[in-house]
Amino acid sequence: MHLQAIPIHRPQQSASCVYRLEGVDYTYPNGNRALRGINLCIHEGDRIALLGHNGSGKTTLARVLSGLARPARGRVLFEEAPLEPHRLGHLRKKVGFLFQDPDDQLFCTSVLDDVLFGLINFQTPPEGAAQRALGALAQLGLEDTAHKAPHHLSYGQRKRAALAAVLALYPSVLILDEPTANLDPASEDLLAQVLKGYAGTLICISHDLLFLYGLCTRAVVLQDGCLHHDTSFEALISHRRSLQEHGLDFTFRFRCCDSPGRHVGAGRSPVRSTANDPSSSLPPARSAHVCRVSAGEAGSDACQRPEQPPILELHQYTYRYKDGAVALRDVSLQVRRGERVALVGPNGAGKSTLAACLAGIRSGSGRYRFDGKIVDNRRRRELWRHVGLLFQDSADQTVCSRCYDEVAFGLRNLGWPESKVHQKVRAMLRWAGLGDLENRVPQHLSGGERKRLALASVLAMEPDVLILDEPTAGLDPQAEENLLKLLDEVEATILLISHDICFVSMLTDRTILLHRGKIVRDVPTWRFLKDENLHSLYGLDFTYYNRCCREIQHLQETASETADGKGAPFNGL
Repeated sequence: MHLQAIPIHRPQQSASCVYRLEGVDYTYPNGNRALRGINLCIHEGDRIALLGHNGSGKTTLARVLSGLARPARGRVLFEEAPLEPHRLGHLRKKVGFLFQDPDDQLFCTSVLDDVLFGLINFQTPPEGAAQRALGALAQLGLEDTAHKAPHHLSYGQRKRAALAAVLALYPSVLILDEPTANLDPASEDLLAQVLKGYAGTLICISHDLLFLYGLCTRAVVLQDGCLHHDTSFEALISHRRSLQEHGLDFTFRFRCCDSPGRHVGAGRSPVRSTANDPSSSLPPARSAHVCRVSAGEAGSDACQRPEQPPILELHQYTYRYKDGAVALRDVSLQVRRGERVALVGPNGAGKSTLAACLAGIRSGSGRYRFDGKIVDNRRRRELWRHVGLLFQDSADQTVCSRCYDEVAFGLRNLGWPESKVHQKVRAMLRWAGLGDLENRVPQHLSGGERKRLALASVLAMEPDVLILDEPTAGLDPQAEENLLKLLDEVEATILLISHDICFVSMLTDRTILLHRGKIVRDVPTWRFLKDENLHSLYGLDFTYYNRCCREIQHLQETASETADGKGAPFNGL
């Protein structure tokens, strides 16, 4: 993927004001005040990165702009006229909104019907509607999925299908909530090219600042529901101090290690010994392995640790969906106790299906052994005591009406005494940064907060095997770094499914590449990262991350030359 920073410019002040917000407050029915006195003007042609830590109010602001949430006080003007209920129909013909969770947006029996739905409601002639729908799907590489049921697509494919439904409406304003979450590099590349060619007003919520770097020119930063910064995007990312203040500092991704000769996994500490210490730094063994690995390749292919017996074994394992589609084809693999394995591949490769089979949620044909014992339908319940699975979509994993009960749910089912449950739940909620929200309804949390809650629920049960399906999707950079620190201390066997190649490089020893339901490569992570031909062949090219990292690092170094090494003082407003 080739990204270049767009030259910094702000729309002319004479440009028409698409949105004007004056003292906007929004409070949810549960009393949570999500927006506080927002004053903001969005001009025609603006390309805005809407930023902030998890729970800062970004999605709520997007819902206000799209007419899905009505402020408790203050005014919202759209095209210089108050956004009253009778004008919502006019707004929805002009504003397209991609939800954070595509499953909230797809509800028809085929992908094509979902894309056609809005066009038909806007009374687009049938022939023109079909042409626009198929064109939008082709634009996002989904032409072959038009007649498939959305629930048979991967999460990343569903994300693109939901975006196709929005783009087919030809909106003049496009609001995107975490559009790159769960996308493989090739899909992210495609999305970037589509958005670069979009001529309207763009408002993009994302924690992926490297993606935004080539796309947005203006940054609006929220903190605890308040507008803290409104400045050029380049000015914001040039100042680490401001990024750190708002939990947006992603520079741990290109931090180098002082001792580059160590292997991934060396020096692993006892479980959770520093996991709750926010001041603890990344262990050198992990921080050495960032986007382009400079350590480990001089040594042996595997980590230097005693040989352990396999804990997960599949032999010629196949899984078919009810419609006959084959998701896994004759998969054979072994994962040894204590290993940290990345499972990578393009959207639709079968990664989440494989995770569900290993966790006992799905059952295919072939042989599956856990800790040396055959897993059949009778033993699947026993398997659930030992294998923890973080779902790709955390909304599918939250079942209780309180955050406290959500974390306690698994522990109670395992028969833990209530005194122990209470102690464990409190500790895990504190780790997840949700200590003050134990009585909050999980559905009222932000997407990133729900992800942390689901992860806390899984980790609380101390599984022998931890399967993480896109754990960093929707997390702000600070939460992602904290997650990395915690997982570095966990002694469980880890299987990580992720398109976040930097996270893969910092956490795992071994990488398995899955393509069209088959394992096509199983190599040490450092070797996988160096094989550029492999990346190109399977649409996993991440070299643009290195380029963006270097450019941003240069911007920060330039900004810090007149300061103390963390960037000059930043005044965005």
